[in-house]
This record gives sequence, C-alpha cells and structure tokens, in this order.
Amino acid sequence: MNLSFDLIIILSYRLWQAGAGLITTLLAVHFLSAEEQGWYYSFTSMAAFYTLFELGLSSVLIQVSAHSFSNAHWSSTYKIQGANASYCEALTGRAFHWYGLMAMVFWLLMLPGGYLFFSSQHSAHGVNWLLPWLAICSFTALSLLAIPFLAILEGSGQITKVYALRLLQIMCGSVLCWVTFFLQGGLWATVMAPAIAILLPGSWLLLKRKNLLLTALRNRRAEFDWRLEIWPLQWRLALNWLCGYLLTQINIPLLFHMQGAVVAGKLGLSLAIVNTISLLSQSWLTRRVPAMAQAAACKDWHLLDRTFRRNFFRSLTMFIVMAGAALLLISLFPQARFVQRLLGFSDFTGLVIYTLANQFIGGLTVQLRSFKREPFLLLIVFTTVIAVAGILLVVPRYSVSGMIAVLDSIYIFINIPVALFLWRRYNRDWRV
Repeated sequence: MNLSFDLIIILSYRLWQAGAGLITTLLAVHFLSAEEQGWYYSFTSMAAFYTLFELGLSSVLIQVSAHSFSNAHWSSTYKIQGANASYCEALTGRAFHWYGLMAMVFWLLMLPGGYLFFSSQHSAHGVNWLLPWLAICSFTALSLLAIPFLAILEGSGQITKVYALRLLQIMCGSVLCWVTFFLQGGLWATVMAPAIAILLPGSWLLLKRKNLLLTALRNRRAEFDWRLEIWPLQWRLALNWLCGYLLTQINIPLLFHMQGAVVAGKLGLSLAIVNTISLLSQSWLTRRVPAMAQAAACKDWHLLDRTFRRNFFRSLTMFIVMAGAALLLISLFPQARFVQRLLGFSDFTGLVIYTLANQFIGGLTVQLRSFKREPFLLLIVFTTVIAVAGILLVVPRYSVSGMIAVLDSIYIFINIPVALFLWRRYNRDWRV
C-alpha cells in the first residue's frame, strides 16, 4: 500500500495516540488506586464537556473553509489572497470571536459546576482535586481559542501542517502527563494535555502565522452572515455532538455518581482503549475530508464516491483488526493487573461492538457533510433520548453491563439500518 506524506503524518499522530494512550493507562493503573482511577477519568470526561460549548463549530469551519478556499489561497506570509479573500477573512475573524465567547462561558459555568459535582463525593482516601480542577478548567477554556485557526487551516488544504503540529502537541502533552505520574502528581496529570493545547499552538501561531492572528483580530466584527453560512449546519452539529457526549463520556460521571469511582474507572480505561483504536483507524477517512468537500463543491461525484468508498472500508477494516487483537490479549491474560482494571471480557466486547457501529455511521456522516449538511440529526437525537432514558433505568440494577446492552441494541437494530437508508436517499437527492 502506498502511503502519501499526509497519511504518514496523520497515522503518526494516531499511532502516538494509541501508543501514548496505552502507556498513560498503564501508568494510571500503576500510580493510581482503583478509586483514584475513577476520579482521573471523571475529570477528563467532565473537561470534555467543552465539545458542547464548541458546538461542533470546528467541523463546520473545516467544511466551509474547504469550500471557500476553492477560490482563495495563502500567500507566503499567510495572508489570504484570491477572489474569495474577503469572505475568508471575515470567516476567520468571526470564528475567533465566537470561540472567545465560548471559552468565557465554559470557564464561568464549568468551574462552579464541577466544584458542586465533585464536592458531593466523599473519597475514602481524601483525593486532592480542587486545584487540579481549577487548572484543567482554565487551560481547557484557553485552548478553545486555538481551535478556529487550526480548523480553517486544515479545511484550506494545510492538513499536513496542522497534523504535524497536533503530533508535536500530543507528544509534549503525553510526556508531561507521564512525568507528573512519576512525580506522584495524581490528578495534576489530567492538566498537562489542555495546558499544552494552548501553549504550543499559541506559540506556533505567534511565531509562524502572525498574519493569520492579525487577520482574525482585525475582522472580529466584520460583516458576515453567520446565520446563513454557519448556523444552519452548526446547530445540527451541536445537537449531534451533545448526543455523542451523552452516549459516551457522560456515562463515566454517571457511573461515578451511581456506582462509585472503581466502576467509573473501569469504564474510563476501557473507553480510552477502544476510542484510541477508533481514532487510529479513522485516519484513512479523516485525511480526505477537505478533498471530499471540494469534490462536492465542484460536483465531481465520481471523485467523491471513489475517495469515500476506498478510505471508508480501509478505516473499518483497520478497526476490526486492532480491536480483535485487543480482545485476544484480554482473553489470554485475564489475571494481569492491567486487565483487572478493565471491564469484563463480555462488557468490553459489547463496548467494541458499539464503537464499531458508531464509527460506521460516523463514516457515512462524514461523506454527507461534504454537501454542507448534517444528515442524521433527527435519528441521533431520537435514539439518544431513548438510550439515556434506558441507561438511567438499567444502571442502578445492572450497572455498566446494562448500559452497554442498551447502546448496542439501539445502534444495531435502529441506527445502522435507518442511517444506511437515509445515506442512499440523500446521495441521490442532494446531487443537483
């Protein structure tokens, strides 16, 4: 298989995520107690709430900039030039303005909200959590400010440069997290990744893309029809991201509250593994998002279909191979300390099935977003309401096993069949 340079960079990023994720989980098992592990993953899940404040805007910016930069380009000093330059400048400025507002709202709501949630838990070992929570909230809020620049650069075709930066970012964040574990820093390990997420991209933009920052500052109040250009897709993505959070990350704090820190820690560790496998396998499709959006903008349907199918099936194949290897290792070493900190084999298998089904639907979604639409919104909202209600009913009695059974049933028997039907229909109706 011939690997292009952009795929090599993206794969390196995903491979580091996979390898670093494994090392981080091993260190968490070694340096944290089972209860502290629950606090650790509950912290990261609560901090991941920023995705709801972000409202899916980064994905929208990738799509919109991919379309708009078909008639614009970057100069050698990273000024925007071309027929569509004024539109792209206004987009950059208004996006930066929105992210500034979201960062402020996130900090003002999550800091006291997290305090109320975590202070209601009484740790048997007196976990010191308050200062780490203040730090992770503050750095996560600040890291939102870098997101619009990276999204616009990626959508405009600079995907290799963006992922090279993300690779360096995740490497630095991982190493600092490991050092914190070795220094017995406990929950301070959760702070390292969001701290690097603002310090490194911020420095890179200041040193290498200063004109892009100046463009954003000059155009924060520029005239731009946000309601027409961004909002129709953004609010749909926001609901989609909310549903995704409710189906995955929110379950860790939920178990933390209803079943205790140990069970929450097992789910958090297991989710970290399967999500890493999913992120790695998605590399084949991720690198083609701008290309598919530009093909749709030019109405080159043959190129769109060929690009999607080839990378979609490679993505699913890689997930199945890697997840199968993980299940094999778990079955061969059931008494290992690391495996004991995971969910049981049947629950872990159910989590793999749910993640594979979710990735299948996600791949169809990525292709349809090339039309600047959000295709499965009503389906996802409807089934999320059912899933959350089912999870709240079964968790008190059946714990994490009931939760996974609810998710698998809904995705296998409802989401996949309906999504396939809609995907075929939309591909027929939207090609006008």
